[in-house]
Amino acid sequence: MTESYAIKRCHTRIYFGGPNRISGIISAVENLEISFSSSILNLSEGGLQFNQKRSEYRGLQKGDTLILRRIIGLHELVSLADIPMQIMWLMDNKYLDHVVMGVAFTKLTDSQRRTLQSFVNAWLAANRDNKGY
Repeated sequence: MTESYAIKRCHTRIYFGGPNRISGIISAVENLEISFSSSILNLSEGGLQFNQKRSEYRGLQKGDTLILRRIIGLHELVSLADIPMQIMWLMDNKYLDHVVMGVAFTKLTDSQRRTLQSFVNAWLAANRDNKGY
């Protein structure tokens, strides 16, 4: 494992898909009044990956700051609200229907961090046969 990979992947992540789809409501810091919904593809203590339909893409760029307003679809994560995050990478291929972004949480409370750790550990224990995390 290269050092850069180790830095990028310092937290265990879980993946969502099929019947386990969840969404997030996200706002750009520049305009907190306007929010958008997007599918959350994976989640860890360090951040998440989400996609947005190309037709709804607002031109976000690497380095932009966003706010995770709330997660929809998992009552265990209700306390994960109003979390600042920064876009670390972005995949914007004009031939794809979605733009995919990876974001890092920039400020979690201790309670939010514990909630995430507990949820990820419980998810992994319940889905032990599921590979890819």
